[in-house]
Amino acid sequence: MCPTRRGQARRIRRFQRAVHLVSGGLLLAFVYLTPDRGSVLTEVMRWLVFPVLVATGVAMWQWPRLRRLWHRRIAA
Repeated sequence: MCPTRRGQARRIRRFQRAVHLVSGGLLLAFVYLTPDRGSVLTEVMRWLVFPVLVATGVAMWQWPRLRRLWHRRIAA
């Protein structure tokens, strides 16, 4: 693996972790700090933050498999 690819992979992992941690923090704040459950914040959490949290968690967990699948698709 060349250094530029290694650096790119590192940046991708850092970005995924950052998004995952920020989303988790928002979800934590939502659960413990919001008494009003019918607000815009509820909809943002339900339709944006939670799916991003799940997607970044799965991406970090399955990153090698996703990368191989992506490279096969590009090569085909």
